[in-house]
Amino acid sequence: MTVALLVLPALAAVAVPLYARVTPRLAGVPFFYWYQFGCLLLTALCLAVALRLRKPGTT
Repeated sequence: MTVALLVLPALAAVAVPLYARVTPRLAGVPFFYWYQFGCLLLTALCLAVALRLRKPGTT
């Protein structure tokens, strides 16, 4: 389960054809930039959940 949580943000970031465009814009910011920011937030969320699911006492 934790491996899937760690792979998900990586797959979202390397799927370049999904976000290699300018439109739609959000507050004047091209899609490319806010998609990357969303990937950053997704990575932080997935890492937090993976750490919570980790068994106590493991490193």
